[in-house]
Order: sequence, then structure tokens, then C-alpha cells
Amino acid sequence: MAPTIARFWTTRDLRAVGKTHNDIAGAVRRGEIFRITRDLYSTEEPDDLVKLKALSWARPEMVYTGDTAAFLHGLAPMRWPAHGRVPRTRSRDGGELLTLTGAATRRTCRRWGVTTLTPLETAATAGSVALAARRALLERAYSGVKGNDRLAADIAALPPSVRAKATTLTDGLITGAASELELKAIRAIVAALDGLDVEVQVNGMIRGYRFDIVIPEARVCIEIDSHRYHSALRARQEDFIKDRWKGNAAVRWGWTLLRYPDASIDHALDEVTEEVRDTVVFNLDNRRTRKIRQYELPTDREVWLWHPLLRVRVEDG
Repeated sequence: MAPTIARFWTTRDLRAVGKTHNDIAGAVRRGEIFRITRDLYSTEEPDDLVKLKALSWARPEMVYTGDTAAFLHGLAPMRWPAHGRVPRTRSRDGGELLTLTGAATRRTCRRWGVTTLTPLETAATAGSVALAARRALLERAYSGVKGNDRLAADIAALPPSVRAKATTLTDGLITGAASELELKAIRAIVAALDGLDVEVQVNGMIRGYRFDIVIPEARVCIEIDSHRYHSALRARQEDFIKDRWKGNAAVRWGWTLLRYPDASIDHALDEVTEEVRDTVVFNLDNRRTRKIRQYELPTDREVWLWHPLLRVRVEDG
């Protein structure tokens, strides 16, 4: 009986295409459409996610919150009724399946095709969920090169009462890692530097380049290199060029660059962390004797700004 391939229908939609009350009731009995709630139907048999998608379709201005956000982010089982937030100017009558509050939401994200709170706000407000599970969610959600940028933006968007909880929740959290290999290395290095007055930055910037780990106080930067993506035979030419000039820029401007292949992280991690700590301690103890150059060569700028091969590709792109 489904009038078209549309996924969700209101009673008004069905009546608009000529379906009577009896037509609709008969289609529900035959399993051709499924009742989600009063005046809302689906062409799919409604499990938890289908119901949430249908409610979100009917209320596109709504943001899922509370236990529902925790479910969507994989922190908790689904509990009904669902919880959502709408602008104060909208109706808060959510019917039998939806409890609504009115408030503004500055930052949201999409999960499973619906709008919900950011991972950070979800974790900060899910007090009944174990701390370890909430921190693990944040490490996953804010991984990758721009993970720390997203985390900073999400923190800034929180209301003050939630921001304090989020700050505590993220204390010492490792975000920004691009892979499990990097995360393994970062955790070990953070532990090895325990007791030293230094900050460990993930995907920190030096002279326009990102490095896997940056320890600013000691002017130490670390790259974790996968053989698959960083070897001369396997890397793309432009990536290989960028990688070499990136290292040159750091070293020329007074940074100690340490590079470790994936095999060393997997099989010689104790030796890696011992060397990192020793390097950091040495640099901290000898800060006054280390001179930083005062003038730039054209090649000290980001390589894609001046290298003939890369500049041509940027301009063409």
C-alpha cells in the first residue's frame, strides 16, 4: 500500500495522496506500513534506530540529548521515551515516545542519520556511564589530524555548567592520534615523561607542519612512521617530498626530531620511551646553550609554497 518509496509518512501525507482512515488501518494490519506513534508511520519495521530517525524526520529542529545521545554514541542501551531538545519557540509536545525540553544548542553532530549532542557534551552529561567508557568514546571521536581542533571547538560551545565537567573529563586524555599505532606510542611516551614539567601535544604544529608528537618545552618532536605509508618505495612522490622538507624545517629551527618506525613501536617500545625521556631531559637541562637561528631561507617556508613540483600541482589543483 506504501504510496511511494518515501521512508516516513504522517497521516496528513497519506491522506494527501488519497488514503482513507480505513486504508491506513488496513495497511498497518497487513504490515505494509508500520505505526511509529500517533500520526507517524514508517515503511520499515521499527527498531530503536528507525523510531529515532522517524521522530527526527518529523522534528528536524530537534537535537537528541541525555540517554538518547548516549545510546547514539554507543555508551548505553536505548531507553524510551527518547529525550530531545528543541528551540524555545517550538512546541515541547513530543507525544508518547519523546520527552522534549526547550533550549538552544550551539554544537551538534550527526550519528546514524540523526542530529544529536557532540561526543563531548554527551560524555560530560552521561554521569551514569562508567568514566572509562566515556573517555574511550572521546579518544575515538576526537582522533585524527583535526581531532584536537574539533575538541577545542566543542569545549568552547558548551554552556559553563557543562564545560567544567568536560574539562575534568578530558584531563590527560590523548586525542588527535591518527591510528592505533600512534595511540600506543603516545600513551607509552606520556607515561615515560611522568614527573617532568612538559606538555605532550598530539599533532602539534611546527613552522606550518604537523608532527605526531610535540614537546614544546624541550623542543622535541616525534614522528611515528608506518612502513606502508612512509617508505620511499611506497609513499606518493609529493608526500615523500613534504615529509623530508618537514623534518629539515624542524631541525634547522632548533628542534630535536626523533623518528620511529612501526616495528619499533610494536617490538622495542621500552627502548623508544627510554630514548625519548633521555632526549627530553637532556634538552631541558641544556636550554641556555642551544641557539636558534634568526634568519630564514626561502626553503624554510612550507615546501608546497616554493617547491617547483608541489607548487605546480597546487596551482593546477
